[in-house]
Amino acid sequence: MNLAQKLLEVIENISDEKLYEIIDFAEYLKAKESKENKSLIDSLVDDYDEALKELAK
Repeated sequence: MNLAQKLLEVIENISDEKLYEIIDFAEYLKAKESKENKSLIDSLVDDYDEALKELAK
């Protein structure tokens, strides 16, 4: 069983209230991942600022 099938199995017989909680949590995880990725990129840019400026020439 793949992950999508497992998720469908879990949510088939769950109340709408709980489904909203699942959606909220999934959106939170997505936003958190996006924020972490942005922080990583910002850190890399800061660490390699001079090299990036040289490459841009």
